[in-house]
Amino acid sequence: MYDIAASHAIGLIAGLLMLPMALALVRFSAAHRGLPVTTQVAVVLMAISGAIHLGLVSHHLVTDPITSVLFFFNGLAFIGLAVLVRRRWWRFESSALIVLTVLAYLVYVVAGLEGPDQVGLTTKLIELTALGMILVPARQERRKRDRACYWALLAAGLPMLSVLSGTSLWITDLAHPSARHVHAGAVLQSTNAVPTHAQQDAATLLYEDTVAALEPYQDWHNAWAAGYRPGGPDNLPSTHWMNQAYVKAGYVMDPKHPQGLVYANSHHGPVLLGAMFQMPRLDEFGPDPGGPLTAWHQHENICFTPFGLEFSLMTPFAICPIGAIDISAPPMLHVWVVDNPTGPFAVDIDAKLVAAIDRS
Repeated sequence: MYDIAASHAIGLIAGLLMLPMALALVRFSAAHRGLPVTTQVAVVLMAISGAIHLGLVSHHLVTDPITSVLFFFNGLAFIGLAVLVRRRWWRFESSALIVLTVLAYLVYVVAGLEGPDQVGLTTKLIELTALGMILVPARQERRKRDRACYWALLAAGLPMLSVLSGTSLWITDLAHPSARHVHAGAVLQSTNAVPTHAQQDAATLLYEDTVAALEPYQDWHNAWAAGYRPGGPDNLPSTHWMNQAYVKAGYVMDPKHPQGLVYANSHHGPVLLGAMFQMPRLDEFGPDPGGPLTAWHQHENICFTPFGLEFSLMTPFAICPIGAIDISAPPMLHVWVVDNPTGPFAVDIDAKLVAAIDRS
């Protein structure tokens, strides 16, 4: 669902560099050797999180000095608590720091001040894991941790914080998708930003050839005779009709042999919307003669249920509803032969256009 922002990669590198130093700390430091394993794990994870935050300081220093300062002191706090693990209030201080850090990250993301990426999500996962390790009672620490309120907090608080984090990021990404995730669960092929004149001409030629080749399929009976069959539920605004013979043959962007056709499910029968070219394997994008005009896209984490329901929504937890199976589709390219407001090669067909076709 999310990529690694190039500017955040340095944070990931800093965290990886900290890993051997943190392991050496819990292995050779006299203050850390005798700690419970859960506490040692928390120390290592907190040190890594601190290093990631310090690694991100340089990127934000010029563009967002306030965030840079917050990263700096946050990183020092994590590393400081990882070192000063024998403090009396260490568990409370560490837990408070992690909770405040996770909540601050969610505020930044929801407010649009920071975009979610794999570095940020990984850091939050590290911190939530560290919080779980911190909350596990240590045998040699004689504190009142066996009270019901403590176990209630441990049983409910940590899962609630995890669910809150994942749900907030999921909703934010769906409401404000990044350039490479313009459709829920779809990743666009990387291309140049502005098409060249040659790419514009190539895109136009591909469109004209596809429109001419699809003319017989304006009548869905011809598509049926050619081997196309509708797939998925028929109560949706549109349906993809697939030709399995063309899928197995492995035609690559051949206007005369598109692997799929898209029909609107209008009240007066199927109405042709466009063609779909599909590659034979996952993560293998097709030729891109039109550059950014004809970028392929790949749908990931599409959830199907036995009842035919489809949920093309990928959560940060990468899970599907209970009873559904999770699949990914090979890269595909649509060519819309109707006047699609979002473009002739857009990932999706405009919903208002399909509704208008149904009313016509």
